[in-house]
Amino acid sequence: MASFARPWLFIAALSSGVFGCATLGGAQGKDLVTLRYAWPEQSTIRVMHTVDVRTDWSGRQTAQRRYAMRMGPVDGEGRRRLVFQDVEIIEAPFPAFVEPLAASIIDAKGDFQGIDPLEDGPGQDLLDALPVSPMKKAQMAKALSNGLEREARNRWNEWVGIWHGSRLKPGRTEVVATTMSVGTGRKKTEEVPAEERVRLDVGVPCSESVPEPRCVKLKLVREPAGQTDETKGRYAHVELELVTDPATLLPYSSRVIRMDRVDWNGGRGEPDFHEAVHVEVHTFIHGVEGPPGQVAAVQL
Repeated sequence: MASFARPWLFIAALSSGVFGCATLGGAQGKDLVTLRYAWPEQSTIRVMHTVDVRTDWSGRQTAQRRYAMRMGPVDGEGRRRLVFQDVEIIEAPFPAFVEPLAASIIDAKGDFQGIDPLEDGPGQDLLDALPVSPMKKAQMAKALSNGLEREARNRWNEWVGIWHGSRLKPGRTEVVATTMSVGTGRKKTEEVPAEERVRLDVGVPCSESVPEPRCVKLKLVREPAGQTDETKGRYAHVELELVTDPATLLPYSSRVIRMDRVDWNGGRGEPDFHEAVHVEVHTFIHGVEGPPGQVAAVQL
């Protein structure tokens, strides 16, 4: 979280460092569900992506775009490229929302390996159009590349990376000790001990268009240790809800919610608490060809 006075910066921070390092050992015993990564080659998925930001100091803002994702084919080392195409910006009050989506490199196990070099993608076009010195442009290129890779890694980890290979008992909540970032002022944060709770439910309809109950719902909640929704004072809450096919980890919907309550005075004098809630939703349609406008009927 770079600044509580600039809410659009939360788009890149919704999941930054939140889910990327999660580990799930799985429960012991019978009746476990194993989550497997098996995206088919040449997968085509249409995506509707919405970000809804609500703060008590600037009201509500919503950004929305849609695009196509294409996976494959496999290279000589078993890696695949996840490419984003046909991006259509519907609404974008946040500058970060119009940044390009970098092609991701995924290995045979389903782990994120990096992104295509910046000079091979649309990000270079943005830099070439800027009237700045070569040194400044090189600095900006590095910062943009790092940001695009961080965003791509977080996105993949939310959908696949932290889940594949996990073995979970349906209906049981597993608890893992971890850390999370909590705001200590307008522009300051700190890492604090936290608790992560993970639950899997089975027999879930995949979507309105795919009503068969063959999907699972995964819910991950992270809060500072010893705190709940009823906590007074500063507070943070992050949750991820994913509906996916356990046999392939092809996602059907993903929702990330982050809530922050921060003392803008940073503990100096009378507290001045402010709240922000950020909701990011991805809705996926599989095997759809044609123009991206076909996803317009998706209800969010």
